[in-house]
Amino acid sequence: MKTLFAIVFIAFNFMPYSHAELLPDSVLPPEIVDIKLKSFTAEENRAVLDVTLHNPNDFKLPIREAYGDIYLNDSAIANIEALGKKSLGPLETQLFTVPVSVQPDELVNASANVMMSGVANYRFKGYMMSPVGEVPVEHEGQLSREQMLSFFQAVMAIRQQH
Repeated sequence: MKTLFAIVFIAFNFMPYSHAELLPDSVLPPEIVDIKLKSFTAEENRAVLDVTLHNPNDFKLPIREAYGDIYLNDSAIANIEALGKKSLGPLETQLFTVPVSVQPDELVNASANVMMSGVANYRFKGYMMSPVGEVPVEHEGQLSREQMLSFFQAVMAIRQQH
């Protein structure tokens, strides 16, 4: 009986520290403030993005993993899988370097669509794994004319590789 009481007592004492089921509704998702292309290699179909994130929560948000997809005019052109331990400080804006795997065929097809339509809408949809659970992250926007030209130069490099 003492053993059972001890197990129940310990379990109840540690429940408040396991916020996995308690906090997800109260955790605000981080906001993507800015995304910049840091580097791109057509040979390896890899890119590196500098992503500026803002934590709207008044507590530190530890991040273990980040996953997601990047879309161009609703076509998935790349995915993100970042592993490691980072933290977003409470009410802080921080820069994170994120590796990206580019899907060359999808990127070329989406680029043709952009050239035909003259519109380049992008969207990132993913999530970050944290001790509080899966935290969704989404961002969308439209590329400027200058960004579209830089983008087409990168796509032409990919086309020459394939």
